[in-house]
Amino acid sequence: MRKKFFFKIIILTLCLISCNEKREKDLDVKDKDTKVIVKDTLSVNKTKNYIEDYKARYKSKKYNLRVEKDCDLNMDGQMDKIIIFEPSEIADNKLTKDSPVCVFIKKEKDYDVYENKNIIYTSFFNSMAEGLQDLVVKDNYFTFEENNQAGEIRGNDYITFKYDLKSKEIILHKYSIELISVDGENDKTFTYGKEVFGKIFFNDFDIDKIKERTNN
Repeated sequence: MRKKFFFKIIILTLCLISCNEKREKDLDVKDKDTKVIVKDTLSVNKTKNYIEDYKARYKSKKYNLRVEKDCDLNMDGQMDKIIIFEPSEIADNKLTKDSPVCVFIKKEKDYDVYENKNIIYTSFFNSMAEGLQDLVVKDNYFTFEENNQAGEIRGNDYITFKYDLKSKEIILHKYSIELISVDGENDKTFTYGKEVFGKIFFNDFDIDKIKERTNN
């Protein structure tokens, strides 16, 4: 009788040990699953708020959002974005380069960010018609259209960049100048590309240096 009793005790003990081990394994699996879910959520939140955080950072530096355009520069079906900022306090009668251009290329969990404040001139109070007029995007190309007045000659500048699908870099594609005279008889257009400038990356572009190279 005692043997049967001890035998039952041993079986019960083994069952309890087995149940505890199973419970610990289940808790471990749940814990791992929870960590994965939290990690993925953080990634999603980072992707969702990344650009908004970037805009807030510039706002804290007293910049306003001038242009925000959705696009797909790397042609992968995911939404990229181009944003142009300008200072909230614009200089009076002074031509400056203080309008940062930011390009966000969407990746799986975040963005590649390209930034340059030497591309376009910032408009000033007594000549709001000068400076940036438009940002045009077509496929993996994007163009800044600017207006510049010089006496009786009105000049339109077109700065076109290309997202190279092979090298995955943003490079200068061409720079065009359109000179329009008052009488319309002396209109001229000049276009310069890689044969003049070589390979210029987006981050390295400086409109003043480009104008020096083209004498315009």
